[in-house]
Amino acid sequence: MTGQSQPRRLIAILGYVGLVVALPIALFGLMPANEYTAWGGAGIDCDGPGPVLFFGILGLAIYGAGAVLNGRHFRKPLRLLVAGTCVLVCLALMANIADAVREQRVNDLASDTCG
Repeated sequence: MTGQSQPRRLIAILGYVGLVVALPIALFGLMPANEYTAWGGAGIDCDGPGPVLFFGILGLAIYGAGAVLNGRHFRKPLRLLVAGTCVLVCLALMANIADAVREQRVNDLASDTCG
C-alpha cells in the first residue's frame, strides 16, 4: 500500500461506520406519523409527526449523501451495494416523510384539538 491510499481507506471505513451508526436515526424516521391510526384506532396524535419529520429528514440527508458519495464509484461492487442500500433507505424515508406531512395537514384541519 502506498502512503496516499492509507488515508483514503481510513476515510472510507469511517464513512461506512457513520452509515451504520446513523441507522437508528433512519429507523426513528420510519416510525408511524400517527400511532393511533397505526394501531387501528382513530384520533389525533397530540405529539404530532414532528419527531418523524425531524429524524426522517436527518436520515434522508445522511443516507442521500451516502448514496451520492458511494455512487460516484459505481464500478466497485462494494460501493455499488452500499449506494443501492442507501437509495432504498432514502426511498422508504421519503414515503414516510410524505405520510407525516399529510398527517400534519390532517391534524391542522381537525376540529378536535389537543389540550
